[in-house]
Amino acid sequence: MQLCVNQCLYHFGPASNPRYHACVAEQCEGAAPGRKPAQPPRQGAGWSNAAADGGRTHYARVQSGRLALSYMCQRGREGLVAVEGMAGSPGSLVLRIDGRRVAQPFAASGGMRAAQAARGSALLAGLLGGSGVELADDRGRGSLPL
Repeated sequence: MQLCVNQCLYHFGPASNPRYHACVAEQCEGAAPGRKPAQPPRQGAGWSNAAADGGRTHYARVQSGRLALSYMCQRGREGLVAVEGMAGSPGSLVLRIDGRRVAQPFAASGGMRAAQAARGSALLAGLLGGSGVELADDRGRGSLPL
């Protein structure tokens, strides 16, 4: 249910938008009997999750071949998004969620690209509500399901 609500918020937000409320009513609560949702919410296709650092860090990860995207968090700290498998320069990484560019600077960190994913940020909202992410840099491109 929460994933569906987040997806409606991402596509039709802010929450004051009547289209957001219609999306929740139609797709999440099933308020339109006899009508199938235009796009049913996905239930985290391909995602895995685990804990690290003795349980202090929790993460969720989606991977396809060499390309992987992870969200990591610790209690009391901002989340972190990491991308693995892109070979170009960190500054050239472009991220699109459902075709919408998310302007987020990534820095090189231990063989991967990393960016802060602050609560309420466009990056985190997109990851929670989107259905797919496209990644591109100066040496290649790839996509992953959300």
